[in-house]
Amino acid sequence: MNFEFFLFLIFMSIISFAVAFLAYAMVVRFMGKESTLSRWTQIICVPACVIFFDFITIASGEDKYIVGSIPIALIGIVLLYYYFFKGESVWGEESPSQMAAKNQVLEPKKFSKKSQRIHEARKKRGGR
Repeated sequence: MNFEFFLFLIFMSIISFAVAFLAYAMVVRFMGKESTLSRWTQIICVPACVIFFDFITIASGEDKYIVGSIPIALIGIVLLYYYFFKGESVWGEESPSQMAAKNQVLEPKKFSKKSQRIHEARKKRGGR
């Protein structure tokens, strides 16, 4: 197997992921996440953009690596923009589960009547 072909396949998969990320981000940015039109646009536009850009990359001949690196460079520019101009950290200090736990309202634990009777009976006997 030709090693350059194998590297090109890996390169194309990375490009496809980058184009899908950029297309999805643009659809969400301009149309939102929740509307029906936005959902249909995501379903149709994201794969179409990936296929179209993959075709352009393959058809560009000698410059295919330069043309293919454009979406990767755009993602880098977006990350730098958010880091330097927006002041937001690219990598959060908290994990998503920690952020969700922080935003979650803690309610007291609810017991069924049967569990409450069993718990009171254990207390009377001197158990836990």
